[in-house]
Amino acid sequence: MFNIYLLLLLLGLSFLIILALEKSGKIKVERHFILLIFRTEKGKRFISKLAKYRRFWKLFGYLGIAVGFIGMILVIYSLLLTLHSKYIIGVNMVGVKAVIPGVTIPFWYGIIGLITVLVVHEFAHGILAKSEGISLKSLGIVSLSIIPIGAFVEPNEDEMKSKSSGARLRVYSVGSFANIILAILALGGLTLLSGIIFDYSKVQISEVSDSSPAAEYLEVGMVIERVNGNSVTSLDEFFEIMKEIKPSDSVQIYTDSGVFSIIATTRDDDSSRGFIGVVVTNSLEKNITNIFGKSLPLVLYFSLYWIFFLNQGIGLINLAPIHLGIAATDGHHMLKEIFSGVIKEKDAEKLSYFVSSITLLAILFTIIDIRNGLF
Repeated sequence: MFNIYLLLLLLGLSFLIILALEKSGKIKVERHFILLIFRTEKGKRFISKLAKYRRFWKLFGYLGIAVGFIGMILVIYSLLLTLHSKYIIGVNMVGVKAVIPGVTIPFWYGIIGLITVLVVHEFAHGILAKSEGISLKSLGIVSLSIIPIGAFVEPNEDEMKSKSSGARLRVYSVGSFANIILAILALGGLTLLSGIIFDYSKVQISEVSDSSPAAEYLEVGMVIERVNGNSVTSLDEFFEIMKEIKPSDSVQIYTDSGVFSIIATTRDDDSSRGFIGVVVTNSLEKNITNIFGKSLPLVLYFSLYWIFFLNQGIGLINLAPIHLGIAATDGHHMLKEIFSGVIKEKDAEKLSYFVSSITLLAILFTIIDIRNGLF
């Protein structure tokens, strides 16, 4: 598993290699402190070919507008619900968290997921812009060393401003709409794949945390058969048994590779519950492992999972009306476009910035507990 120190080392070395390649003239890159911007003309011809189907993309854009505003309402409602639960009821709900490969999500699965988010999102913007008769200046990727954190399709701004409000809304909305569609397709693939590759009567270890009590005894791939004398024939049974484990309890884990006695420690998120340090999944079907081995089916499954998770999560949060000064979400542009249709453009800009500030504060307060200043 990656940890934060290994990630920082990898980022630092990769950054130095990129700078050396730039200095030698082998690549072109714009540097903005620690951020790197790679621009390219490649992909414009492909976008132009797809953009020829204008009727389809116009319908796609209208659907994107509808889904975009529904998503915006859902995101704002979710933020308000989280704030109400946290500060009124006193129950913490899961708030917004940073997506960092190797820290908050598995490194390579995170990279795969983020690449699909960026490519699908920006290509959708580019195709819709081109189908509306707006030329593209360039395409590009923004990265933190080798980790892609953003992408862009740069349309001609003057041509964009000359188009109707409906055309601009279609262009703004389709990025997140494309992410949501990809998330739905990935979820369908997950559902189909899980029914083929997993044996739901067996529980298998898929990950063992470093420096955890289990690290010395258990290994990835072991099938858990019993815990403290209780049979384990499903994930639900395993989770129910583990809920009763307290810190310092001796836990007898019966596996297909032997019996192991492990002393539980304390969970970080709940001091009343014990922690042994394993992640479990359903066991793989023998017929599948005989043909494809144990690794390939799981790599495919978790790739689809993180493609689903990141596309739906980032696609929706991008519909929140947020402006960060140097960049704005699609939700901000969409809301400003609606405001501009009913009030003066300057007033629409001020109002959209006000909504953005409120949204940012709401997100901040879901992350930070303002009652004691703790994260």
